[in-house]
Amino acid sequence: MNMKFRIYHRYLGFFLVGIMAVYALSGIVLVFRDTDTFKKEKTVEKELPAGTTVDNLGEALRIRGLKVDKIENGIAYFENGSFDTSTGKAT
Repeated sequence: MNMKFRIYHRYLGFFLVGIMAVYALSGIVLVFRDTDTFKKEKTVEKELPAGTTVDNLGEALRIRGLKVDKIENGIAYFENGSFDTSTGKAT
């Protein structure tokens, strides 16, 4: 009876060492992986109402804390896009 438990304990130890080795290797691999794999860039165009101004642009686009960087030739540029004030098109 005592020898059976020793044998079970030995094989359980070998099994757990194998699992820990696989877990350690997968952790090392995941640390050095390319994190841009699942990032996709997509362009969204919205036609905003004619009365939309630069001041209420964030509310119209539903972007909280929108800050316009610059305005050139009737086009307002913000962090991830632009807004044409003459046509009302936001990209």
